[in-house]
Amino acid sequence: MARLLGSAWRPVAWSVVIVLSLLPFGAAAQGLADLYSAALSSNPNLKAREFGVERARAESDGARSRLLPQVFADGEWSYNRQDDSGFDAQTYDGKRTSFSARQSLFDLPSYRRLEASKSTISQREQELTLTRSNLFDEMLNRYLQALYAQDEIDALASEVRATSRQVDRLRAMRERQMAKITDLAEAEAYALGLVTREIVARNEKDTALARLTELCGVPVTQVAPLLHTAYEPVNGGPNERIGTAMRSNPRLMALTQAVDAARRMVEASRAEHLPQLSAGLSHIYSNTGFDNRRQPPYHSTSLGLELRVPLYEGGRVDASVRDAAARLGSAEQELVAARREIEREILTLWSSARANHARIGSTAAEVVALELTVLSQERALELGVSRITDLLIARQRLLRSRAEHAKARYDYVRDVVALTTRTSELTAADVALWDGWFDSRRR
Repeated sequence: MARLLGSAWRPVAWSVVIVLSLLPFGAAAQGLADLYSAALSSNPNLKAREFGVERARAESDGARSRLLPQVFADGEWSYNRQDDSGFDAQTYDGKRTSFSARQSLFDLPSYRRLEASKSTISQREQELTLTRSNLFDEMLNRYLQALYAQDEIDALASEVRATSRQVDRLRAMRERQMAKITDLAEAEAYALGLVTREIVARNEKDTALARLTELCGVPVTQVAPLLHTAYEPVNGGPNERIGTAMRSNPRLMALTQAVDAARRMVEASRAEHLPQLSAGLSHIYSNTGFDNRRQPPYHSTSLGLELRVPLYEGGRVDASVRDAAARLGSAEQELVAARREIEREILTLWSSARANHARIGSTAAEVVALELTVLSQERALELGVSRITDLLIARQRLLRSRAEHAKARYDYVRDVVALTTRTSELTAADVALWDGWFDSRRR
């Protein structure tokens, strides 16, 4: 049975070791800042938001045009033949030109719509800022997922090598009747379990890298490891962070501008009840009259005021006011919900950051303790006072504690970044600071 187990496990284990040895660990990894820069220049969701800003600016220019002078020029030329009873037929050219200009003097609805369009521009700009922050958050999550998977792959590769040596030693002892067949089976089963976990970890890494490639628009094959070790507790209290977020969070600022735009549209709809006043200027030159009959050329110039007083439009204005008021109410409630959500997120992230900061220290101490436990179990096994299962359990606990330590570090980084992006606008200095925590020269 020992030979059967050995033949089943050995080719798989060595294939894993060979594959790991062929990976390009010496190749330069792609840093966080470089990937974010690539994403800013090519991410389609971000580009769509940029076009949304441009569209809002165009709509604002369209709203402004209703308040600016409107100038028109027309020209007409015709060839005419006139046959009158008792008179000879006449042929002549007909010419008519006109010039007109109109300037709005009082148009409160258009003015309110212009103000609403300016608020919409600010809203779209804040949404663009929010999209950048969300893009960075998503990138960081996938980046850390790839790192965690790579850490697990490295740890499993080291564990496979150590277990392979243990299996070889047990097989040699078994041949001399110095080890139980169950001990050898336990060790080989443990090694095969490591191979399975390595396959899963490699798939998780490939999935994270594929998502990073999608986000950034460039192939991502390796990510830089997290080298930062001196983690300070998050500064400031949660209430301070919440207060800053209420003033500076891009999502809240966008929704605030949306509320302002909706309020302006309510005012614009109500102003439809008011009169509108405009001034007009026109000049006409023509050498033809009714039915293009020939007449002496003449010039006609007029300057006047036009007053438009709405009397009854079938309830259109009242309906538009109710529609705009409903949109305003919806925008206000969305803002209230977002404030509560962001307050909850900051409180949750604050507690998570403090817990993960504490986990970094506790898991590091646990790793040190379990390393000593493994050494003790290995020595006890050599002396024959311990079982192989005790050693495998200790090694399994050590492997898990190392993974928990890495996860604590990654979770803390994720919380710190999320607290920053929820509180205020993401800046280039923030990205540069966090990028310095990773080493793109390794991996």
